[in-house]
Amino acid sequence: MVVASEAGFLLPAPRFEPPLQPCRRDPEPVAPAPDPPRCANRVARNSTPRSPGSVGLRRVLRSSHAVKTRHSDEYNTAAREFAGKALRSALEVLDGRRPPGQLTPFAEPAVVAAVRTLAGAGRLPGRELGSATLTRVDVIMAEPGKAEVCAGYDRGSRHFALAARIVRGRSGWRLAAFRVC
Repeated sequence: MVVASEAGFLLPAPRFEPPLQPCRRDPEPVAPAPDPPRCANRVARNSTPRSPGSVGLRRVLRSSHAVKTRHSDEYNTAAREFAGKALRSALEVLDGRRPPGQLTPFAEPAVVAAVRTLAGAGRLPGRELGSATLTRVDVIMAEPGKAEVCAGYDRGSRHFALAARIVRGRSGWRLAAFRVC
C-alpha cells in the first residue's frame, strides 16, 4: 500500500502489524494448568439428611408440569381437534363470516360476549389485510380436563397470535378463555 505525502511524492504505508514469523515444526510443550482450588463449603449429598420441605417442593414441581395419565393421549387428541374447530369458528365470527351465536354450543357465555364485542368494534389487528386463516394450534394439558392453547393465524402476508383455555365438562370440551393479539 502506498500513501501520498504533502509534497506529492508517494511513501510506503507504515506497518501496523509485526512481520510474520516462520512456523516451528515442534511447538514448545505447554505445562498443564493447575487444578482450581476446591470449594471450601462443598457438602457431600449423602452426608445430610433430606429435609421434609423437599416433599413439598416435589409436589409443587409435579403440579406445575404436564400431567401424564392413562387417557392423556385421548385427551390430547380430543383437545387438539376441539381447539382447532373452536378457534376456526371464533376467527370466522371475528371476520363477520359467521354469527356470534354459533359459538354458544362450545364456548362459555363470557367468551361469546367478548368475541361479539371484538367483532362489532372492528378493532382487530390487521383486519384490513383480509380474512383470518388458522395456521398452527398447540395444545398443552395443564391438568386433567384443562388445557392451554396457543395458535397462530395469518391475515394477508402478516402473522398473528391468539391464546385460549379449554376445559372439559360433562358435555365435552368448552372454550373458557380467548385472547387475540
